Amino acid sequence: MKATFRKNINGQIEVYIPKKDLEAVVIEIQKEGDGWGGIFKLSNGWVLEVPYHDKEPSFPITLEVKKIGEEVVT
Repeated sequence: MKATFRKNINGQIEVYIPKKDLEAVVIEIQKEGDGWGGIFKLSNGWVLEVPYHDKEPSFPITLEVKKIGEEVVT
């Protein structure tokens, strides 16, 4: 699914998924090595797989991502 990433005024990465009309903050990024991308955990409990980039991209950016899980948010 398509997701648009941007940074808010606090420097946090936010993601918007138009297909689900969902907006959430990225609360954790699990990645391997240098670069940008990997497993992103969102404030609503969703877990997304985001394609790897050699460096952090310019924001905003729209990418094809995959939902790989969902955690219970307490």
